[in-house]
Amino acid sequence: MYRVEATRQFREDLRRLDRTIALRILERIEWLAGNVQTLRTPLKNLPKDLKGLQKLRVGDYRVLLWADHREQSLTLYGVAHRREIYKRLR
Repeated sequence: MYRVEATRQFREDLRRLDRTIALRILERIEWLAGNVQTLRTPLKNLPKDLKGLQKLRVGDYRVLLWADHREQSLTLYGVAHRREIYKRLR
């Protein structure tokens, strides 16, 4: 089971979401902590400071995170609707 850490940005994003959506996202993150092997390859064409960033799909929402397999930890970067989340990465 991987340890889960959240950035301040992620916590702020989560607070803005509807409660039912936020709970669904948290359940999915909890599931991912035990099933990290399901993550695919990192996102492409990112700024250097976001290298290795990955996404987790939860319905129409995307959770951006880093997986550190050596430390067995997940660092949650942000969460938003799929229309909005990728605009932040530019």
